[in-house]
Amino acid sequence: MKNTYVNITGKLPRGLVGLYADISEHAEKLDIDFLVVGAMARDMVLVHGYGSTIERGTRDVDFGINVASWDEFSALRDSLLEAGYERDAGKYHRLTCEDKEGLPWEIDIVPFGEIADGENRIHWPPEQDFVMNVLGFSEAFEDALDVQISEEPNIIIPVASPAGICLLKLVSWLDREVELRGKDATDVEYLIQSYSKIPEIYDALYDEGYMEAREWDETKASAMKLGEDVAEIASMETIEFLEEELFNNSARTEQFVRDMQGQKSLMQCAERLHVFAEAFLGKR
Repeated sequence: MKNTYVNITGKLPRGLVGLYADISEHAEKLDIDFLVVGAMARDMVLVHGYGSTIERGTRDVDFGINVASWDEFSALRDSLLEAGYERDAGKYHRLTCEDKEGLPWEIDIVPFGEIADGENRIHWPPEQDFVMNVLGFSEAFEDALDVQISEEPNIIIPVASPAGICLLKLVSWLDREVELRGKDATDVEYLIQSYSKIPEIYDALYDEGYMEAREWDETKASAMKLGEDVAEIASMETIEFLEEELFNNSARTEQFVRDMQGQKSLMQCAERLHVFAEAFLGKR
């Protein structure tokens, strides 16, 4: 996307706007860069920004923070705890809170950047036995959109673009426990179906030959365009990882398609993923 600004003022609950403003203020005081990721990023851009439908609501607020050490991560976490956020008993990276309207939220904070090891993995304290792959976060951060959530006061926050969200979902599906990864695949299917809601993308489908190339099937044309756009932001390391671990692995590809399916046709999902993968790998 060439247009990197989205205005959704008035479309989020006031309590959620306040929550984003508060976390943004804490991060700014510590000079920590962040971006919104996950299902909330999906909804902020595609639902509130461009009018797509909500298929799965969320009470999770997911952030990626670009840090060099666990000390930086802990500084932000401790700052939020001192401000009244609460620890989650089971997950070190999760905090909980109620917004100003009394609604509960779960806040996941995932560090990336120099904190990761040579294989783009982070090892969570204190035992460092929980390992997470943060491949793709740096690319999503560089491609983030500026999303305005309030005009009075003026609040603009960085949110992962659809291409960035898709990249993270592909990596997450490979990294997550089998019983939890279905939503990553269904989100990729949602991104494919909703991508043409963005006027710039819709115009490109017709003006740049995607519709003709896919016999005027808009969803397949969107899959092709999204595949190219994800590859455009991805590092070669990330592309090669996904090629080897997902797209060249027939068993995993078949499972990904089944996870995409939901109430949709298995054949349609398989065709869309094939078009996406062909475009994604063709941009190497």
